[in-house]
Amino acid sequence: MQQALSSQRVAQSDFKRAETLSAEEIIPQREFLRAKSELEKASSSLRAAEDRLRLLGASVKSGTGASTFPLSTPLTGTVIQKTAIVGELGTPAAPLFTVADLSRVWIEANLTEDALSKVHVGAQASVKVAAYPSEQFKGRVTYVASLLDKDSRTVPARIEVDNKDGRLKPEMFASATIDTNGAKREALSVPDAAILLLQGQPTIFVAKGEGFESRAIEPGEKLSGRTVIKSGVAAGEKVVTAGAYALKARLLKSQIGDEH
Repeated sequence: MQQALSSQRVAQSDFKRAETLSAEEIIPQREFLRAKSELEKASSSLRAAEDRLRLLGASVKSGTGASTFPLSTPLTGTVIQKTAIVGELGTPAAPLFTVADLSRVWIEANLTEDALSKVHVGAQASVKVAAYPSEQFKGRVTYVASLLDKDSRTVPARIEVDNKDGRLKPEMFASATIDTNGAKREALSVPDAAILLLQGQPTIFVAKGEGFESRAIEPGEKLSGRTVIKSGVAAGEKVVTAGAYALKARLLKSQIGDEH
């Protein structure tokens, strides 16, 4: 457009000069006709350039080279990045703006290997961010990757959260809690205080007859002050939850006495 306008202005200046010189019979008629032809060609090229811009939706002021383009996106959203620079040449390969629909945001999470069996697509989740420490944003798991990251030993997952008020911003750090109720299973658990180490082995004391016996166990995950017991105790058995260390001391004392 600017090139066509520049060529038209040069041709117009040449024509005016030739018109003046021809009127004074300083140049031959053919020079005047050549300048007139060049002006007509340049004007035609300028009109063609303006028409092309109009076909693209631009608003063009004829003969000025000024034009504006309405930019539209295929989605309703918010401009989150601007790379356009006034006066710089734009190309189809270079984005001018980045637009995102922030009414729903993605929280990228990393699942450890032991959590994979408990988390599934569709599971409910709650998200917290430092900007609003007293609030929880509800969402759900919409994607769990199929490959494990070999460096972090985690599996990427995605949580979608409603964000119609726009409070959650791109690149915020967040912590997420995923509801695994859908994967609940019955498990035995005891208070953390009931478990102690005996000869390096996690042990509990179980009621037997009128006394107690030590029982080596395999502990599992810890949940709110309790520890899941994978093996070593059966449902219905009575476990010592207070005074376990006194029983341990008594047991060790009796073992020392037996050695003597």
